[in-house]
Amino acid sequence: MERKHFARDLFFTTLTNMGIKYEIDDGQIIWFDYQGMGFDAEEDKNGRYVTLEYIDLKSFGNIGEVIRMRRIINKVSKKSNVVITSSIKSTHYSRNILFVKEIPDIENYLRTELQMLICAYEMVNIELQNELGKEKMNTDKRVINHDNPTQTKELFIKNITEMDCKYEVWKNKDSDLESIVFEYHNEKYRATFFDYKKEVLIENHFNIYGVDLSDLSKVGHLRELINNINQEYDVTAVYTIDNESHKMYANISRTIPFIEEMPQLISYLDSVLDQLSDADFDIVSEMEEAEEIEKMENLHQEPN
Repeated sequence: MERKHFARDLFFTTLTNMGIKYEIDDGQIIWFDYQGMGFDAEEDKNGRYVTLEYIDLKSFGNIGEVIRMRRIINKVSKKSNVVITSSIKSTHYSRNILFVKEIPDIENYLRTELQMLICAYEMVNIELQNELGKEKMNTDKRVINHDNPTQTKELFIKNITEMDCKYEVWKNKDSDLESIVFEYHNEKYRATFFDYKKEVLIENHFNIYGVDLSDLSKVGHLRELINNINQEYDVTAVYTIDNESHKMYANISRTIPFIEEMPQLISYLDSVLDQLSDADFDIVSEMEEAEEIEKMENLHQEPN
């Protein structure tokens, strides 16, 4: 039975009525310009939803810049319904929206949704400029302890050892920063140390959950979950694309200050890791539950 492209056809008509020219590639992705910015759109497999996306192709020079952007995304995501993710090469802004003919004044509806993406992009760049300004002002004020360059790492290891967490040194071939991998509640996490700022980046050592890029329903669901995690938890949830496996993966991280003067360091670290663990659990359990529901629906649809 031939698939019906209700949302896509309606999207074409709406763009035409708005005076917007568009192109479509072999993968059925729609490309168009709006207010001087290039967007893409893709219909889901049920023909009722469209994912709008803007990709900012500015790349990052090092892991420090990526971490700064993750921190900004986490902050902006709490004030926006746009799913924002970043990698070393780009930052993605997306919205999965219902797109059916029953929606009144659908042209203004689409304008509003596109404006939300533009607004999120502008908010991120404003925050980025603010952070760059602060870093420039503080450059001469930083005090780096050259006599003890690993004090943040040693303090962190001391505390996770007291928490009975096993660890091992881990080396990232693309960075000179020091990292370790450790276990907490049977999950492996990676800690990377920034001594000049007395901060630690804690993230999942392995990808949390992966979905095939061809399954648009699961991709949309995982994006929505990532957006919810960013709003509900004090963590940064992002997705990454693995071109070799053709999959999208969820990842969770948090950057925290870590100095000896902080009271009850172990309790503090325990609460941070619990947040990461809870966010991890929410993503996995919700995606697995959705898979079970899909399996049951498919069984009911099979002929006897």
